[in-house]
Amino acid sequence: GILQAALIVSICCASSFLTSLSMSAIATNGKVQAGGCYQIIKKSLSPQFGVVVGLLLFLSNTFGVAMYILGFVEALKGAIPAVSVNEEQDPRLIGAITLLCLFCIVYVGISYISKFAFLFLSGVLIAILSIHLGTFYHTANPKPEDGIVGLSWDNFSDNWGPNYDPQYDFGTLLAIFFPAVTDPLAGSNLSGDLKDAQKSIPPGTLAAVATTTVLFLLQVFYTGGSCLQKTLATEETGFLIVTKLAWPFGELVYAGIMLSTLGAGLQSLAGAPRLISAIAKDNMIPQLAFLTPKPGEEPRKALILCASLSLACVMIGKLNAVAPFITMWFLTCYAIINCACFILAYEQSPTFRPRWKYFHWSISLLAAILILGMMFFISWYFALAALTIAIGLYKYVQRQDEEINTSGGGWQSGMRFNQVRNGLLMLQEADIEFKYWRPFVLFLCKMSKDGKYIPQGGMINLIGQLMKRGKGLAFVGGCIEGDYAENADKAREASKELRDLLSEKGIDGFPEVIVSNTVRDGQLFMLQGKGFGPLRPNTVMLGFPDVTGMDEAEATDFLKLCREVAVSHKTLMLCKTNDSFPASTEHITGNLDVWWVFDLLPARGLLLLTPYLLQQHAVWKGTKLRLFVVTGHEDDQDTLRHMLVNMLRSAGLEADVNILQMNEDEAPRFTHTLNTKNEPHDATADPAGEGTSMQALTSYIQAHSVHTAALNVDVKIDMPGSAAATIKEGEEGGPSAPVKEASEEDPGRVREEMKNAPSPPPGQKKSSRLVLNHDEAVPSRPNRSSTATKRVSVAVLKKDKFGSKLTAAIVKNSGESALVMLTMPVPQLGQPASEYLLSVDTLIKDLKRVILIQESGQERVELYSA
Repeated sequence: GILQAALIVSICCASSFLTSLSMSAIATNGKVQAGGCYQIIKKSLSPQFGVVVGLLLFLSNTFGVAMYILGFVEALKGAIPAVSVNEEQDPRLIGAITLLCLFCIVYVGISYISKFAFLFLSGVLIAILSIHLGTFYHTANPKPEDGIVGLSWDNFSDNWGPNYDPQYDFGTLLAIFFPAVTDPLAGSNLSGDLKDAQKSIPPGTLAAVATTTVLFLLQVFYTGGSCLQKTLATEETGFLIVTKLAWPFGELVYAGIMLSTLGAGLQSLAGAPRLISAIAKDNMIPQLAFLTPKPGEEPRKALILCASLSLACVMIGKLNAVAPFITMWFLTCYAIINCACFILAYEQSPTFRPRWKYFHWSISLLAAILILGMMFFISWYFALAALTIAIGLYKYVQRQDEEINTSGGGWQSGMRFNQVRNGLLMLQEADIEFKYWRPFVLFLCKMSKDGKYIPQGGMINLIGQLMKRGKGLAFVGGCIEGDYAENADKAREASKELRDLLSEKGIDGFPEVIVSNTVRDGQLFMLQGKGFGPLRPNTVMLGFPDVTGMDEAEATDFLKLCREVAVSHKTLMLCKTNDSFPASTEHITGNLDVWWVFDLLPARGLLLLTPYLLQQHAVWKGTKLRLFVVTGHEDDQDTLRHMLVNMLRSAGLEADVNILQMNEDEAPRFTHTLNTKNEPHDATADPAGEGTSMQALTSYIQAHSVHTAALNVDVKIDMPGSAAATIKEGEEGGPSAPVKEASEEDPGRVREEMKNAPSPPPGQKKSSRLVLNHDEAVPSRPNRSSTATKRVSVAVLKKDKFGSKLTAAIVKNSGESALVMLTMPVPQLGQPASEYLLSVDTLIKDLKRVILIQESGQERVELYSA
């Protein structure tokens, strides 16, 4: 019908016109170089888009050669019926011979093609003119016997509606017709031959599209208004009906069709090899390197490839079967161009500055929507296949481009920048505090004088393992001593090597190597300046120094740095290892121990949150968390026990709890910490307020005990030096009955009786394990025996040379543990820096791996909530 035929023409030409506007913007974005559409898109958008569009155009032109040849065969059969005897085989044979002739012409030299361009164009113009003249001629002289009655309103009305043959529908005809519309990329393919490509491509392409749109619509109206519907609907009479409509000779139409198809076939067969050879020359797809011609030679290898693929399509033998494939490749190509143009224009990328003023990002968006809609309307599975191939090509080329680093950030850089910029502007300090706290670690690494990273026992591995569940960021900073002008290049190269190292280890973060007069100055600079807005490190990681041979000045500088970390309101993690921190491919088993010495909930719970984050990584997943709490003899053990049970339960953590009683003078390194914990601090701290004191922590936990009192508990409570027992709530022989302990002096003697713990509510099933998260139960562990555990007496432990029994206690309980974490002792008043560091080294030197945590008092961590 006239209506739907005009609609098909309008849709196809509209997509071509809108894409021409986008292509005009691309063509006027900077200097247009020779190389056709591929080079223009590569330079304006990105190499990835250039290669994908170039390959799709290569496929389109290759299939197009077959379509044009089959069109030539159809016209030849109509003009000279005797050339075709076998309807199945003759079109393939004639098509193969025609392709061979075209191949020979192109192989000899492309210069011959341009000489015949005027001849091809003249034939097309004469054919179109004869059709238009024939329309008016047959209006005055109708030929009813041929189904041509001339223009009339009645015939126009009869042909207005559709009357489809069963094997065709709107989508099929849309796919068949689309290759006939003017290619909006045709002008850009001549970029190297134009005097001023920026000035010529936009108006020339748009004028061509507008002209062909008018001619196509006139053809629909003329043919629909002049020919009877039954004539158009019958293949025998409707085939090339315009040859009967033409005046004075129908053969002019046949000649025009044959000339135009041969010309278009020659152009496609000459252009496609150059397109694929240009892609091969850029080495974006190494597998195509063999198609690269030598300098000054014709791309004959690419020509053979193109001709071979075209021959395979010619063997299909049906024009209508080949056209939909070309349509899908062209539509995919146009969709990619419009989408990329829309993104660049919408993001207002500074690199996208088209001189073509009749352009807006909404034009490209509309064109992309229209073209994608056409693709899925024609055939949704072919559309998915074409888009999948295009995306696969893009990803492959992107990977190749990253390896050779030819295009910098790529077209996505503008989008990524805007996303990051908007996110940073919206980010507030409170967004990364308390329950939304994430580890942002500044690792102050060691660098050699020549800018090489010095491994420190695998500490960099620890950062990546901490980031997996924490979803934070790592900042790896190094410092090179010297003059900046002399060492700037060295620092840049060192930063690049660090970036490669982070990428190799899968660490999410950013490296930076700076130049300063001294390492200490550089570290202080990074401590103050690293980060952006609220996105600043909240944790600093350092390697524990080698105290052997360290003089007082070096020790003093190190302690100053530690104190400056606290002043900057950052938590310090000092790492030391005798066995190196494991790589991400290792799997560690054993215990992961946390020590609280005369302090409850140090660093607002960071000493428990950090091992939890580590255990989410495959390396540490097989470890078992244990909490050791060192308390004075005067503390109420039952109150402490219940307090810890409720705290762990509210925090959603699973850990064995061990309580050790010790006098203050038996752990002098931490006595100062105990004496200063009741100082007031920031009211904006965690909900526990003064959360490090037993009284404050007790009051906070009691506020949440209503949620957890009914749950059953299985917590192992070891009290070396006073009492040791396995406490099981909710089962017979639990806290409601006297608990026996086995002492070295009298194993059968009951030394003390634990207070009764809350019983489960009526109807509550008794259990023998600790449910540590009151929202979600954890699978039960095997029942443990309620027999007493062996008591370790602190009295038998020897003091180290600094008068502390804590060293022996830690080694005895955690000497074989995979990792130990404890609060960093505070220097005693008047204690020399070197002596202090030596005392800390003595405390931890016999442990496999240890992390010392120095809290700043301003930690914004919420370990547990109601």
